[in-house]
Amino acid sequence: QAGMAMAPRGFGAFLAMPMVGLLMGKLDPRKMVMAGLAIAGGTLFMLSNINLNAGYWDIFWPQFIQGMSLGLLFVPLSTVSMNLIPRERMGNATSLFSLMRNLGAGVGIAAVATMVSRQTTAHAAILSEHLNPYSDAARSAFEGARALFIARGSSLTVATQQATAALSGMIHRQAAMVAFVDVIRLLGAIFIVVVPLVLIMRRPGRSAGGPPAH
Repeated sequence: QAGMAMAPRGFGAFLAMPMVGLLMGKLDPRKMVMAGLAIAGGTLFMLSNINLNAGYWDIFWPQFIQGMSLGLLFVPLSTVSMNLIPRERMGNATSLFSLMRNLGAGVGIAAVATMVSRQTTAHAAILSEHLNPYSDAARSAFEGARALFIARGSSLTVATQQATAALSGMIHRQAAMVAFVDVIRLLGAIFIVVVPLVLIMRRPGRSAGGPPAH
């Protein structure tokens, strides 16, 4: 299921690569990098609108478009980065470029996982404040869940424990969803903010070619 969920991104990148190859000699690679960043940021904001009721097609198209944007991003970025590197140093430069990209990805994944965990805890604490005996909605949900477990054969004591656990799970699922949305929006904002910074990079010559992308 995880593979099926991630497949649209790879399919989008697969379709974008030939188009990028055709456009490399006709367009400024920096413009392609900027377009890739902007589109990727837009797809992240599209994904930030999902909720726990989202289905497969709610994530298919954002992932597919994001895959195409990554195709626009990585090959031109390699070209711009390696433009001024002498041919005899290209091997070392490519290795360093890959090292920094992988290192950045590792740090980024760790940072995102930490933020999601902390945001989930924070949102769960906020949502839990609304679960009290004085809340009609909370009391109704608890009694409904307890009645359901009793109908399934649980005793009153066990059903009370099960209903409490069910409400706790509901809170943590919603808190995790909100945390993911917060982090996705932050990543989308970062993509958009760094778009103008691409102009700092020097435009490569028309004969420049980047290292093999992978």
